[in-house]
Amino acid sequence: MSKFAIGIPAPDFELPDLHGVQFRLSEHYQNQAVLLVMNRGFF
Repeated sequence: MSKFAIGIPAPDFELPDLHGVQFRLSEHYQNQAVLLVMNRGFF
């Protein structure tokens, strides 16, 4: 498994957003900055 690091592009992925609409990273980072926040789950 590869590690994430500052300045290294994230791999492309597709996931449903909070409204169930598919979000593909590659559709957004070309036009604007994208902040990825990875939560491990609910505590």
